[in-house]
Amino acid sequence: MKHVVIREAYDWLLCNEEIKNGLTLTEWDHLLHFLEDSYNGEQVVEYANQKIRFINLVGVIQLKTVRIEILPKIDLTHDDEVLNRRALLNMLSVAKKLPIELTDQTLSQFEKVDLLHIIARLYIMELMNTLNRGIYREYQGKVENISTLKGRLLVSDHLRFNYRRSANAYCEFDELTPNIFLNQVLKAALNIVFLYVQHSPLKISLMNGLEMLEEVEDCFISKEKLAQIQLNRQNKHYEKTLQLAKAILQSTSMSSEKNQQIAFAFLFKMNDLYETYIGEVLKRLLISTPYEVKLQHTAKKLLENVYTGRENILLKPDFVIETKEEEAKIIIDTKWKSVIVDGRKNYKQSDIYQMYAYITTYKSADRCILLYPKTNEEASLPKWKVPEYFPEKYIEVETVRLDRVNHTMDDLGVMLRGIWEGEI
Repeated sequence: MKHVVIREAYDWLLCNEEIKNGLTLTEWDHLLHFLEDSYNGEQVVEYANQKIRFINLVGVIQLKTVRIEILPKIDLTHDDEVLNRRALLNMLSVAKKLPIELTDQTLSQFEKVDLLHIIARLYIMELMNTLNRGIYREYQGKVENISTLKGRLLVSDHLRFNYRRSANAYCEFDELTPNIFLNQVLKAALNIVFLYVQHSPLKISLMNGLEMLEEVEDCFISKEKLAQIQLNRQNKHYEKTLQLAKAILQSTSMSSEKNQQIAFAFLFKMNDLYETYIGEVLKRLLISTPYEVKLQHTAKKLLENVYTGRENILLKPDFVIETKEEEAKIIIDTKWKSVIVDGRKNYKQSDIYQMYAYITTYKSADRCILLYPKTNEEASLPKWKVPEYFPEKYIEVETVRLDRVNHTMDDLGVMLRGIWEGEI
């Protein structure tokens, strides 16, 4: 199967089967149908003449004959996608988009493996751990014509069906069975990833999982019914496996009349993922300090409508770091794009105006930070002083590394160290 790796907002994907990573006309047509069905009206794809590139979208799209993996653009100068994949996995794990937190050792194992195989590997690992602790069973009512008396004899049915077979008994009884909806969900997710896994040892592990669920029927899993699953004390050990199974099933594109080839898509909007990731890291960083972080802060208005008191212009910074007494100290806005392009600074003046609105409205804050991802391009970053303010106020542009959570914490720690002495 063809495997294409591209970088979000950077590499183009072409409809040209004669080039190495080009798509056939059929693959191209089904990809466009998928994007139209899933992201109609959203600015996530840039179209040109028989080529597209993904804007603000990362993950994997699995067609029958090609796997398209879209990675964040951290390493821009090399063809090696390891750093980009490591950054994506790190952010997905910390932002809780995967129900498993990946350690540095696990990241090192997965950074050279495509995203679909990583999801399959994580799922089978959790599934086998769950099933080895015991397959959850429930009692289900059954009506059956059997050779031994079991449960309650249904007299009228027994006389109707067994007047010539005196050895049988038509019975109604409860039976403990693994063939329940919860296990059917796990098996359905297993069947999806099994179709597209090519790595032999992983394929064997998936077959072992299917063998353990042999008594469980294959059935259609509706997304409405999937959302209604509730765990109890007896099946609590299914929690992580079920979360992964749900992610797989909810990311599966159901076949339709116009789109029969799309099989699986596991995609994330990159600006949302980056913001969520930074928020989780800030929470960890500040947990034992006299400060806390507020997300999507809406306590301040830039302007108030004097006639109606409504239709006010609200301010909504991504993060406000404040004291326990709710005194704002530092404001952070995340921007998912490269701040340095070809050695030149790439920030928008409108973003600086927005920072100015924040720093002047939040009277107790003395710093506003525009936070970009760190790429392999280097340049000095600007810092501005807001005139005529005392104490002094500053607007800054900063970057953070995303390949490991401890690197992100180190970078943020250096930025924030000035708000108190010796706390970070």
